[in-house]
Amino acid sequence: MFKLITRSIFIIAIASVFSKNAPASEVATIYTSYIPPVVLDDPKRPGLAYEIIVELFSIADKKYKIIPLPWARAQHMAKNTPKSLIFPFSRTPTREEFYEWRINIFNNQTHFITFNDIKLTAKTARGKKIGVQLKSSWDNWLTEQGYQDIYRIPQAGAEFVKLLRNNRLDAWYTDLMISSSILKEFDPSEITFSEPIQIFRTYLATHKASPYPHIDELAVAMEDLKKSGKLDQIFKKYEVIPNY
Repeated sequence: MFKLITRSIFIIAIASVFSKNAPASEVATIYTSYIPPVVLDDPKRPGLAYEIIVELFSIADKKYKIIPLPWARAQHMAKNTPKSLIFPFSRTPTREEFYEWRINIFNNQTHFITFNDIKLTAKTARGKKIGVQLKSSWDNWLTEQGYQDIYRIPQAGAEFVKLLRNNRLDAWYTDLMISSSILKEFDPSEITFSEPIQIFRTYLATHKASPYPHIDELAVAMEDLKKSGKLDQIFKKYEVIPNY
C-alpha cells in the first residue's frame, strides 16, 4: 500500500513538472474587426493590416486564427483572453494598462471631416456634434480630451457620411486611411478636412498580464518584413502611403 501511494505521488510530481514546462498553445488567438481598408471581409483582398499580420506569422512560422468581431466585442475578448492578440489597435491612455505594445504595424493621422465648408480645429470642434466609431482610438481620444457632444455608432465609415449630409452631425472624427477609403466616391469639393489632429501609433497588441508567448519572434519578423520591402508592397497594393 505504501509503495502504491509513493508511486502515485511520484507520477503526480512528474506530471506537474511536465505541465509547467509544456510548450504554449501552438495556435495564437487574434481578434480584429472589419474596418475598411485595413481589414476587409474579402479572402482575396483581406485588408492592409490583415495582410501584415499574416506575413508576420508566416515569417515567424507560427500558427494562428484570426477572429473578426464587432470592434467593441473584439476588444472585450482580447482584454479577457490570456495570451491573445488584437489588431489594428492604436495606443491610447484608456487602453494602456491592459495591453503590451510591442509591434507597431503602422501610424496614421486623424482629422475632423465636415460637409459644410467649415474647417475645424481641435478647439473649434469642442462646440460641435462629433460622430465617431464606438470604442475606437478616436473615441478614446475625444473622451480623454473632454469633448462632450459625441455621437457613437459601431460602424467605421459610410454611416457617418449619411449623417453629415443630412446635417445630423457637424463633423466626423476618424483617421486618414478609413476616410480616404470611404470618401473616394465623393466629389472632393464637398469635403473639408481639418489639419491633422493626432498621430496614432497602431499595433498588433497582446494581453498585458498574460502575453502571447512568441511576441518577441513576431517583433523580429516585423523588422524582417520592413527590410524585405514586402511591407511597402502591401501599402502600395492598398494605395496607402507607408507610415511606420
